[in-house]
Amino acid sequence: MKNLVVVCLTIVTVWSAGITGPAYAESHRATHLGNPATRFAPPLATPEDLRALFRNEKLRPDFGAVLQQWGWTGRLDDLFAAAATAEIADIKIPIGTVMPFMSSRKNGRPICLRNVLWAGKEPAPAYAFSFTSLGQRYRCITPKACSNFFLEELGAEPRFGLALECTTPDEVIAGRPVPVCLTVRNTGDVPLRKAQVVLDIPEGATLVRTTEGGNAAEGRAIWELANLQPGSPRQVCANLAMRQPGVLSFRATADSPGAASATTACATRIAGIPAILLELVDLEDPIEVGHEITYEIKVTNQGSAPATNVRVTCTLPSSMEFVSGTGPMPVQGAGDTVTMSPLAGLDAKAVATWRVVTKALREDDARFKVSVRSDQFERAIVEDESTQLY
Repeated sequence: MKNLVVVCLTIVTVWSAGITGPAYAESHRATHLGNPATRFAPPLATPEDLRALFRNEKLRPDFGAVLQQWGWTGRLDDLFAAAATAEIADIKIPIGTVMPFMSSRKNGRPICLRNVLWAGKEPAPAYAFSFTSLGQRYRCITPKACSNFFLEELGAEPRFGLALECTTPDEVIAGRPVPVCLTVRNTGDVPLRKAQVVLDIPEGATLVRTTEGGNAAEGRAIWELANLQPGSPRQVCANLAMRQPGVLSFRATADSPGAASATTACATRIAGIPAILLELVDLEDPIEVGHEITYEIKVTNQGSAPATNVRVTCTLPSSMEFVSGTGPMPVQGAGDTVTMSPLAGLDAKAVATWRVVTKALREDDARFKVSVRSDQFERAIVEDESTQLY
């Protein structure tokens, strides 16, 4: 073996037998720091000296030459930008460390020495900073005594990502709980230590409950999630209430340090239901034969949606005859049947009132009957009123 004094180190160069391309087969054993003839640049005393080293326009081509000899495929601009702004750590290169390469000089030319073993008597003081280039992470290490630098490959750059999906039924009946579930996924390749999922509560809706860990705050439901593993979905859900028909639109976001926010939206239609209340009453009872009787008919929509094509029909006992009728739609009588023209729509909570006048023909324990149908009620809603005729 042959002793060489190169870079800032005393190095023994070993050539591997039978391998062509000595640049790839060589290895070096470094035992001493500080040779001015072969060091890459003057020694470093402070982190600012390191920044100045990488800012030196005259040295930039030499950095490029060394890295080209090593076969580096990153971008020089990424290295220089990191040297200017990255946090610089004060480290020591342990005895026995094999550095993948180290910059040096030969007759003033920048050269790349490969596989350099640090075999000094003490760990070598150095500065280090990390950076990323073209999706790969590196650490640049520069011994203070000589400014000879090298790069360590740290693997692919961590990929952080979030995806969020919202699901809710297409339709829910007004007054029933509306379930909405949010599924958050870590689409990156590293665990996310924490993530936050936020669901905005739509106007007019009330938060009833959430799955474990959910909290209500300022019109939002918030979940704090821990240790979200790559590819593993996590679901949170909430139940809301909305009594009025309409469309309930949901919007949610997911955030985690280092990852871009994810958003999602979904909607459900709150469907109303009509509910018909039929009330029938005679305004006077009993009635003397030959006198007139007035019946008041009230149809109330107690539900949350309009009733359409509302049809009212009255059936008279044989002891009565039709005289007249009034109401929101025309009233017609034929024999023992009184019919109201169909009412196109009866809004939720609205009331339609008719009055039907009949005449008592003979003594009877009479029954005046009314039935109501609509598009929503195929079976008739029926009510009758007892009237004594004497």
